[in-house]
Amino acid sequence: MCCVDPRAFLSQFLTSLVPRPGLRVVRCPTVTDAASKPIPSFASALSVRSDSVGAVREIIERAEHRMQGTTPDFGFLFLTPDHIPQAPSIVQAICERTGVRSLISVSARGVIGSGLEIEGAPGLSLLLGSIPGVQARPFRLQDLPKVPKHPSEEWGPEVLRPAIKAGDRSEENLAAIFLFPDPYSMPLVRLLPAISDEAREAPVIGGLASAGQAPGQNILGINEHLSNSGGVGLSLIGHTSVTGVVSQGCKPIGPTLVVTKARGNVLLELAGKKAADVVRDVIQSLNDSQRKQLKQGLLIGRVINEYKDHFGQGDFLIRSITGFDQNHGALLTDDFFKVGQTIKLHVRDAATSDSDLTMLLDAQKLNDTPSAGLVFSCTGRGRALFREPNHDVNAINRAFSPEPAGEQRAKSGEQIDVARPTIPLAGFFSAGEIGPIGGKSLLHTYTASLAFFRNARPGF
Repeated sequence: MCCVDPRAFLSQFLTSLVPRPGLRVVRCPTVTDAASKPIPSFASALSVRSDSVGAVREIIERAEHRMQGTTPDFGFLFLTPDHIPQAPSIVQAICERTGVRSLISVSARGVIGSGLEIEGAPGLSLLLGSIPGVQARPFRLQDLPKVPKHPSEEWGPEVLRPAIKAGDRSEENLAAIFLFPDPYSMPLVRLLPAISDEAREAPVIGGLASAGQAPGQNILGINEHLSNSGGVGLSLIGHTSVTGVVSQGCKPIGPTLVVTKARGNVLLELAGKKAADVVRDVIQSLNDSQRKQLKQGLLIGRVINEYKDHFGQGDFLIRSITGFDQNHGALLTDDFFKVGQTIKLHVRDAATSDSDLTMLLDAQKLNDTPSAGLVFSCTGRGRALFREPNHDVNAINRAFSPEPAGEQRAKSGEQIDVARPTIPLAGFFSAGEIGPIGGKSLLHTYTASLAFFRNARPGF
């Protein structure tokens, strides 16, 4: 990995800061247990500067000001490809200046924060947090035990749970697990379901690193230990509440169908007919408006809970159709299907995506306003889907703040302060989103997966 001398970078960064009396500079320690503090503290910061020195100075100064002297127990740093060459120095500067105990770093095609979604431009997005009595325990995905295809009696909670730092099941205080895999090197087919099972009611939330266009081009790390492969995770243990919300970006079309013949990721028959013929029939039955939506791709949704009587929006796990086998009339997909599973074709739809996210956020408004949030939005959302910038963060702003959204303030001529988020918020555009739906934490596509931090529920 190409980068400048970290010592030179750090020296340049520190000398550029405004001197502050009594500044205490510490390195990121390996111990992650949080000391007891009076109230939870969160701070987020975003910089769109292209020079890494200026960008890291900007986010540190803003976040440090909002933490008001509290040393953060954990943090999330998301950086675009422009800043990858300086990633070691950026991380070192954040650790030394803020003293954050566990910093998770992930590279992404675009970052989210402070009311803005940065696409196709440089960006650094940072969220720092400290929650009373809560421990932040980081781990590397490549260090986890391999999940067997057919788990034996020896495979149980005592194998995986300690590895993901989730504590003992008898403690019943796992609040959430955050996962950030590299899509080129970290298979999740068996690992994610196993982690979800161990998490039980706690949400598993995150996103796949998206900055790289080939293996070895992403950056993922814990504190100053960075890697180009594998993945990183963070378990939060203690009395706090983390809510996971998954908003899908697709609309179902055509009838509900049952898989009658499949081989791995190849769908051979649906409802007793060749799969390709069934798809052709569905397309021919669409009206002109629906056919226009096919230009953005035809998708397939697999029912998550087969025991439900009726299936609607949010009941399907969306997967891509990657091709057709004309010789066998088969569909090629990016997931595995089994005979007896229920599926339905889907199309990407901005209006459905907007209404689904709004509905889910309206439900969140029935609870206390979150202390902070994380957003992991598919690279296929953003401007590509909504034809306008900042859609998802604007929706969050509208949900939790009486103030007009940033875009509305801009139209009125009011200057937008990107240093003033509605709630502390950070995130990135991901190559796949992880979040809970239908009682399980799953890998999604074309979704927005959100995490909201709140104070512990009554009785904790």
